[in-house]
Amino acid sequence: MNIRSSLKLALAGVSVACLAFIGASAPQAATAATTKKLLWSQEFNGTKRVGVDKRYFTHDLGNGFGWGNAEKEYYTASSSNIFTDGKGSLVITAKRIPEDSSILNICDDCQFTSAKIKTADKLGFMYGRLEARIKTPAGSGMWPAFWMLGASLSEGDTWPDCGEIDILEGKGSEPNRAYGTIHGPGYFGGDGTQKGYAFDNPIELNAGYHVYAIEWKANQIDFYFDSKKYYTINAAAVKPNKWVFNKEFFLIINLATGGNFEPNIDPTIQSATLAIDYIRYYSINGQGKLIKH
Repeated sequence: MNIRSSLKLALAGVSVACLAFIGASAPQAATAATTKKLLWSQEFNGTKRVGVDKRYFTHDLGNGFGWGNAEKEYYTASSSNIFTDGKGSLVITAKRIPEDSSILNICDDCQFTSAKIKTADKLGFMYGRLEARIKTPAGSGMWPAFWMLGASLSEGDTWPDCGEIDILEGKGSEPNRAYGTIHGPGYFGGDGTQKGYAFDNPIELNAGYHVYAIEWKANQIDFYFDSKKYYTINAAAVKPNKWVFNKEFFLIINLATGGNFEPNIDPTIQSATLAIDYIRYYSINGQGKLIKH
């Protein structure tokens, strides 16, 4: 989600959420992988109003000075913002903050409560295929994201040197369009040099669930939408800058509101939902490592 993950990033004052894509086109057919093996999944098939599995996920909480992006949400771990729906999905709900809420004493420019989960220091991923089946929210100002940051961030590395992979970012104001992006040293959203691509789906993405994925190997990442590859980025494409993606990354899913990437919040929106049917991680042709901490 172009950036965030911890207060470290906010204090660093980075603004990594700004994408500068111009072109967009339909995804192209991709060749099938030879061997795919499931290494880990979250299916969210439990009872209603159950939170995320604490063996794998923690929550980012609060506003974090806008998480470096001037965002307008306040993250909580409350079941009013994140819960299983009893029908097979994890639901993150952004809810408009009432005018008399005490949250506004802490963050006077926050407009919504929402939720953000991550696997940092619990579960890491290196190469393979990571995918999620997601239904994105409608409405200008809504900013859903399924993304990754380099695990070296937890060891004192800084953004963008740690690396960032945005498997999906969406804008409620662009309901047909999805973005896939990487950020690294010398190519990042703060200065508009990030590497990525946007494509337009004929039907609005919030009308149903879609599978967003990457297939990742040494020196290359392929981006997929509903099993069709639409973008490839490799180490040669970022030269003379350093490719920082041949290492462990952790996963993040959140629903932000406002911010540099999607600044114009529709004042009539009272709530919006990001629904995740499943998250699945596979090795591809023997490449893919699940790292448990």
